Amino acid sequence: MASVLTETIGPVFRITLNNPATLNALDSEMAGELREAVRRAADPASGFRCLLLTGAGRGFCSGGSLGMIAGSDAARAQSDPVSLGTHHHYVLKLLRELPYPVITAVNGPAAGLGFSYALAGDMVVAARSAYFLAAFSKIGVSPDGGLSWMLPKLVGWAKAKELLLLGRRLPAEQALEWGLVNRVFDDDVFEQQSMALAGELAIGPTQALARMRRLLWQSWESGFAAQLDDEERLQLETFSSEDAREGAMAAVGKRDPEFHGR
Repeated sequence: MASVLTETIGPVFRITLNNPATLNALDSEMAGELREAVRRAADPASGFRCLLLTGAGRGFCSGGSLGMIAGSDAARAQSDPVSLGTHHHYVLKLLRELPYPVITAVNGPAAGLGFSYALAGDMVVAARSAYFLAAFSKIGVSPDGGLSWMLPKLVGWAKAKELLLLGRRLPAEQALEWGLVNRVFDDDVFEQQSMALAGELAIGPTQALARMRRLLWQSWESGFAAQLDDEERLQLETFSSEDAREGAMAAVGKRDPEFHGR
């Protein structure tokens, strides 16, 4: 079986990490297949309007393969074609630049690098039984996947240090309280509710949503004046879209808009 499954459901592109026996640990094979799947998602000709990333079985992603860490030495690490720069960090940058919304559907444990992938979504939804774990301190390595950059911004300085230094589990419900996730769904309806949310985003005004996500991501680094300038520039771009015209006509006609992502 493939380590990464892809499925097109209408305008939604679904990527599923598929090694349930390891809770979807990111070994070399999975890393390569995930990179290719996200490259496909980034193809302008794809026609996709929402990406949903999830895991098979009981886990979302348990992080990097411990076997790879335990069995590697400096020479092997240098010769391994799979690295953070060529694969995981590259993929995370691609996800950030996609021209449509990303949902990460955390169906189970999201640990280590899996925690970072979980936070890559514009919307993060979690099953009630899921949890998040910055497991790096437990195995004696420093964090990756941008976690040291995202956590302080999302949950604050003190909570970020606690998560990283102590490496304790953060249950889904607490993650919701801390603002790390948008919604928590009961396990038995999790897949259905996650896909419903993806479907809702996929029929939205894709051109505007793409610019919204760009503005939101860059707001963590941008000054207020620069952000105002970019809002002005990007909004002018959306004025010329078919979706903007449809939205205006629908508002005037007091009906629901039918967006086509153009």
